[in-house]
Amino acid sequence: MRRVALYGGSFDPPHNAHVLIATWVVCMGFDEVRLIPVYEHAFGKRLAPFETRCAMLADATRHLGSRVVIERIEAELPGPSYTVDTVRALLVREADLELTLVMGTDTWAQRTKWREWAALEELIGGRVVVLGRAGFSDPEDVTVDVHLPELSSSEIRRRVAAGEPYGWMVPEAVQARIERERLYT
Repeated sequence: MRRVALYGGSFDPPHNAHVLIATWVVCMGFDEVRLIPVYEHAFGKRLAPFETRCAMLADATRHLGSRVVIERIEAELPGPSYTVDTVRALLVREADLELTLVMGTDTWAQRTKWREWAALEELIGGRVVVLGRAGFSDPEDVTVDVHLPELSSSEIRRRVAAGEPYGWMVPEAVQARIERERLYT
């Protein structure tokens, strides 16, 4: 069995906390960390083009090596994107995976509202890595080993649109792509 951590999100754009999460999870000894950009957001949220977000994510994490993979499976699935459907599709495609979900304390607090959470939890064998996120308390029902700086993609998009500085929030390659492609303006 290959031990694979799954970390999904909009990554619109990916920021330094996303990179820190991928780095942390790589250091936990997983065989692979798959970053899964949503193709079609479950709540209808408007996103930058999927391929653009995948390219930015690759730019942001390239230095982490081959154990970090940009997983594009959600582009192959009917939308909108639900984690349980993505996990099922991955397990059909690759039956030798032992999957662990990676999420922030904000997401952990909302997990029971996810589509088929109980089925998802069974598919992953209850394996979850929960990382602390600013503004959210650590849950009592799971261990939180690391806390991340307060960064958000929505704040980055707001800053770009307003012409405010944001370079410290994203990897240089992501900032270069945002500016070159005139994203979020």
